[in-house]
Amino acid sequence: MSKKNNIGFIINFSHERWLGGSNYFSNLFEGIYLHTQNSITIFTGIKKEKLNPNFKKYNIIYLSILNPNKKINILINYLRMFILIIFNRDFILEQILNKYNIDILSHSFPLGKNSKIKSIYWITDLQQFHLKELFSLKKRFKRWLDIYIASKNASVILFSSKTVKQTFLQKYPNLKKKSFVLNFLNKLPKKQPISKLAKKFKNYFLISNQFWIHKNYDLIVKGLIELQKLQINPYILSTGTKFEWRSSSYYENLLKEIKQNKLNNFIILGKVSREEQLGLMLNANYLINPSRSEGWNSAIEEAKSLKIKVMASNLNVHKEQLGAKGIYFGCDDHLKFSHILKKQFLKRKKLKQIGYNKLYSLNKFHFKKFALNYQNILIKINK
Repeated sequence: MSKKNNIGFIINFSHERWLGGSNYFSNLFEGIYLHTQNSITIFTGIKKEKLNPNFKKYNIIYLSILNPNKKINILINYLRMFILIIFNRDFILEQILNKYNIDILSHSFPLGKNSKIKSIYWITDLQQFHLKELFSLKKRFKRWLDIYIASKNASVILFSSKTVKQTFLQKYPNLKKKSFVLNFLNKLPKKQPISKLAKKFKNYFLISNQFWIHKNYDLIVKGLIELQKLQINPYILSTGTKFEWRSSSYYENLLKEIKQNKLNNFIILGKVSREEQLGLMLNANYLINPSRSEGWNSAIEEAKSLKIKVMASNLNVHKEQLGAKGIYFGCDDHLKFSHILKKQFLKRKKLKQIGYNKLYSLNKFHFKKFALNYQNILIKINK
């Protein structure tokens, strides 16, 4: 029988700011709760009401040291990092976590190889390798420093895909033994989700991403402009928040281009409920993901669970997720994208949908595997 662990997570971002990450943790917590004996403690420095509402059933501890609005914490963070580099141990945070009997700190910055608390460092993606132009020199250095410190101090380095792990190991081949992959999965609700908007638009395609620069919405706009010349105007619905920490103008510029070209068929719905989002996906012709970089896309995982076809940029990680079932186009090839969109739109034939109860049962089976895969990583840490 595996050891029961009290697992700590530091969640210091709002649900609104990083919707994908928030939902990722919500599903991971649900998997731990349903399929393991481990307990969950969430540490945060922001107001609890800003966190994912699904976190309420877990133990949430407010730590003043994590509050991003306190200027003193900037100095404390530098001090903690300095101590970690010198002594391979974050004595300050470790002492706090010991009060709450934490065995493993997961998906967070490591406490140090000399710490009594094991730690899992999660690398979501490696955008800074592929899209350097989106990061300032300071941001790239910070990401490099984080990885360097984690490589020396984390018990495990976790990735969401083999693709990102392989990219990482090309630069850090000596870390192969402590690098693991956990493909995440979203848990479907038991009751079939219903969308009111799906009835309004009927024949449509769906994008379900935040409006971040690397999500490559520009390609969608260019593709629709090409089809507009042919008087072909398929509806594309978009869900997701507009927050983008790298650019305050990206979303506004996108709206401006849509308006100038009178793309009334590109409908931005913004943030919608999970039931609405899944209902929209269930009734979509295709999910579209034109992203320039991904670690493991959650919307694609949702589409796979619902047996919805996907058009995606030809990233290796997309091919890992979708295999031969995906329809691919280049990140900068809006003509190829418009050709694919035109072809699928003119078919105007929705594939026969599998009964939702069967989809739910399959998802339930795979969700348990996801939770147990995480549990197996914890077992390896404790050996």
